[in-house]
Amino acid sequence: MFYTLATTLGTLFILQGLILLTRRKFMVRREYDGVFYAFITILSPIILLNKMGYETRLIFIGILPFIVFVIIVTRGRYTIYNVNTQMVSSALTDILEAKGMSYEEEKSSVILKDYDNKRISYTQSLNSVEVNLKDARKLLFYEELRTE
Repeated sequence: MFYTLATTLGTLFILQGLILLTRRKFMVRREYDGVFYAFITILSPIILLNKMGYETRLIFIGILPFIVFVIIVTRGRYTIYNVNTQMVSSALTDILEAKGMSYEEEKSSVILKDYDNKRISYTQSLNSVEVNLKDARKLLFYEELRTE
């Protein structure tokens, strides 16, 4: 069972690599990335514990709090692949200007003046940008920010 799971996860890694090679822009929630990478990290100990005779359901009960922690920590963050910070910054400012909102740009973030100085931050890593929309989750234009 675990070997099938490991093969499936390996296939997903290869597919993600192929998509990155096409240079298409796409966005992934950090929750999905976090759970995916956390599961890859703990896959080897899971296989070893299974071989040692521990029950599978006990192993998953032990892993479940770890996965929930990863989801809680990464909620509201998105990774946009094959873009840079200039592209993200211009898209954010275009949306805010279209909405007529006052904002202030700082290095790697946009501060929303109308909403108690809530911050939308972004950081670049190689050819991807992580956008932190945690502060903007309860705002009216959150869905538009996410889809843009």
